[in-house]
Order: sequence, then C-alpha cells, then structure tokens
Amino acid sequence: MHKAFEVVYLAPEMVQFERHGDTLSLTVVEDAGSTHYPRVILRFCFPVSNNGGYLSVRDANDEKQSEIGIITNWTELETSDRQAVAAELGLHYFVPQVTRIHSIKEELGFLYWRVETDKGPQEFVMRNSIIHNTRRVSPMHWLIIDVNDARHEIPDVGQLDTRSQRLLEEFLSV
Repeated sequence: MHKAFEVVYLAPEMVQFERHGDTLSLTVVEDAGSTHYPRVILRFCFPVSNNGGYLSVRDANDEKQSEIGIITNWTELETSDRQAVAAELGLHYFVPQVTRIHSIKEELGFLYWRVETDKGPQEFVMRNSIIHNTRRVSPMHWLIIDVNDARHEIPDVGQLDTRSQRLLEEFLSV
C-alpha cells in the first residue's frame, strides 16, 4: 500500500524565518493561526541545476525530517527572511569552484587533489570510484565529491588551463 503524498507550497507571505546562532526556525502563518518550528533544515529539490528555486523546508526536530513544504523561489522572501535562508544555505551548500588543478595523485584507491578554487587553494581526497564520486551535470560541467561528502564544482572544463584539462582527462576520462 502506498501512502499519498501531497505537496504543500509555502508562499513568501506565509513564512517567517529566524536564525538563533546556528539554528534556523520557521513560523508558518495561515488564516487559522500560526505554527512554529524551532529547528528546520533547507534542501534544494534540484541542487545542481536550479539553486534559485524549489527549496524543501523540513522539520529538523522530527527524526524522519518530514517536509513542511516547498518554497518555489526563496529569493522572493522578505529581506530578513531571505538573509536567514541565505545564511543557512551557505552553510550547507558551500561548493568551491575549481579554477585550476595543480595535481591529482593516485594512491591506494584514493585520488589526492591539489587545486585552486574561487575560495582559495584547497586539497581534498576522493575515492578512486569515478562512478560514485563524480556527477556530470552537462558535457562540460562536473561535480566532484570528496571522502567527507564535500562537493567541488568545475562549471566549465573548457575554461580550465590545458594542464588542468589533461589531468581531468587522465583521471576522470573527461
């Protein structure tokens, strides 16, 4: 037996977000009154292809993290709500963009990366399983997932220098 699932859309005028330290809370205001959720988490429904819209709001106090509703475009929220949401998303969706690859070294089933990103130089390690640890978003756009589940993005392989492209070709078969 399948349980029916109904999508609840949260209009910008219905929601009030607040940050208290590292905790994001939500109050949903409706005609019948308001409901307060002391801890919520936010997840993009389409995290790679559409991070401007379709934001799932979930109850962090619920073990199953039940969905409260979906905001179709969080940039339409009131300024204070938008700022609280942006801060929360910045914590979860910190994705540096790789601008140059200095080296990729393979050792004992791991790939050790030394790169330049839009957030500065970084080193990370990923398992040498391209199928499980990379996502090809489009022919030139790649997402690389390291051993800590942190993500690194290469928005356009064609924009990298020749040496970086050769390393990608050698290790990722780009």
